[in-house]
Amino acid sequence: MNANRLAVALVTLAVVTGATAGVASAATDGSLVPDPKGPGETSTHLVTATAGADTAGSWNGFEVDYSESGADASNVDQNDVAKIGIDRGDDASGDTIDVNVSDDVDSVGASSNGEVLTIGLGGSYDVDEGDEVVVVYEDVQHPEEAGSYVTPLDINPQSSGGETTATLTVGSGTSDDTPTTEGDEQTPASTTGDSDGTTAVDTTDDSNANLPGFGIAVAALAIAGAALLAYRD
Repeated sequence: MNANRLAVALVTLAVVTGATAGVASAATDGSLVPDPKGPGETSTHLVTATAGADTAGSWNGFEVDYSESGADASNVDQNDVAKIGIDRGDDASGDTIDVNVSDDVDSVGASSNGEVLTIGLGGSYDVDEGDEVVVVYEDVQHPEEAGSYVTPLDINPQSSGGETTATLTVGSGTSDDTPTTEGDEQTPASTTGDSDGTTAVDTTDDSNANLPGFGIAVAALAIAGAALLAYRD
């Protein structure tokens, strides 16, 4: 293959690769923080997940699958849902929400011997790509054995596209106030004290490198550069 043909092939590959950066994505960045986290304890769980393009639209439910850990959610009912809502743009930490959807909860129940918890919603609120859904509920019975357990999560379990995972750590390990996140590692935000005693959060970081398609776009630019060099040769 001569230099001109090689250049054309590389440019074509770059265009195709770059186009895939906008492909629809499923949910990401699941986290599950128990408090307390000891074996055999009755715990409150903070669960979050970030919606992808496949998840955007009416929020109709949320599901947590404890099958691997054997945690028991059979005692969790609607009164145990302490908070449920949406963090627009996933720009806050912990259980902070911008939209409270607690008035839209119409069912809470567990199946598979208490190992699969499903929260039903009326669909009155929409989630957009990049929004984080936040759910806090009480009365989960931890397994007797300490360990870290992969826990599937599902935004809108009645349809596909909202699946991701989190890790439930029972016993020693991740501290209660630090979410264990599947996928990219989280960088703690630095804080500065204000004169009025409040704390401001500095959210400046290099998170653009973790945006969907970012790595693909960089690869596409590298391929295009190589094509230009080949053409000049």
